[in-house]
Formats: sequence, structure tokens, C-alpha cells
Amino acid sequence: MDEAPKALQRFLAPFMEQLTQKNLGNAVELMNEDERNEFDRLLGLATEPVRSFAPYTF
Repeated sequence: MDEAPKALQRFLAPFMEQLTQKNLGNAVELMNEDERNEFDRLLGLATEPVRSFAPYTF
């Protein structure tokens, strides 16, 4: 999870290089189904909410 933002950036780099208008929507349009699934997985890991500490969970 800690590496997810960097992994997402590395994953998106080749798509962004192909674009003149560099935005996420345009990059997604270039992806095939497998690439979109990987993108969704990485995005989910990168944006997963922080779990707060619950002191009475024991």
C-alpha cells in the first residue's frame, strides 16, 4: 500500500507520454480491459482510507 502511489505513477507514465492533453480521462481511453483493471486496483490501493486506531478493539 505504501508503494501504490509510485506504482500508479509508473503504470500511467507510458499512457501519459502518448497524450497531447495529459489528463486521467484521456489516459484511461487508451487502456485495454486488463490495463483498466490494473489501474483500478492500483488506484484503490493508493486511495484506500487510513484506518483510525480503535483503542477498544481487543
